[in-house]
Amino acid sequence: MNELLDTDLIHFAEKLQLPEIVVDTENMPWVPFDDGTCHFKPVRFDFTTGSWTYLFKIEPNKILTRHRHTGGNVIGFNLKGRWRYAERDWVVRPGTFIFEPPGDIHTLITDDEEVITLFILGGSLQYFDDENQVVGQDDIFTVYKKYCDFCNFNGIPINQQLTGK
Repeated sequence: MNELLDTDLIHFAEKLQLPEIVVDTENMPWVPFDDGTCHFKPVRFDFTTGSWTYLFKIEPNKILTRHRHTGGNVIGFNLKGRWRYAERDWVVRPGTFIFEPPGDIHTLITDDEEVITLFILGGSLQYFDDENQVVGQDDIFTVYKKYCDFCNFNGIPINQQLTGK
């Protein structure tokens, strides 16, 4: 009987693939994302694709800046709290899976409790003012810099494993 996978192919692929990553987020600090309304715990920065994965925490009763995701979709899984988009009729609860297509524009609003959601993002986030002008932007580089700056300022070692190094 023929093998389903050629052993030589397996060894060849192992030389090319990125290493597996197992990240214990329990002892990681919450890194400020903005003025203190939102914090994150990074789990993965993939500079080959421009995507990053993080736990995102938002304070209760907050309205985040209206924004658009460009260059990639967003995948999320809500762990704690309830939130919604001002532009939609649905409400995210713990256990809810979220998919957002590239280009989607929305305003995130939290309810009366803290929110924690696991997000996988690619591309950039563009923030808009009331006149629909772009007033800011984040991408893998700005988010990674926020993480590194926070760690350096607080004397916390940067977890190189988050970038696959």
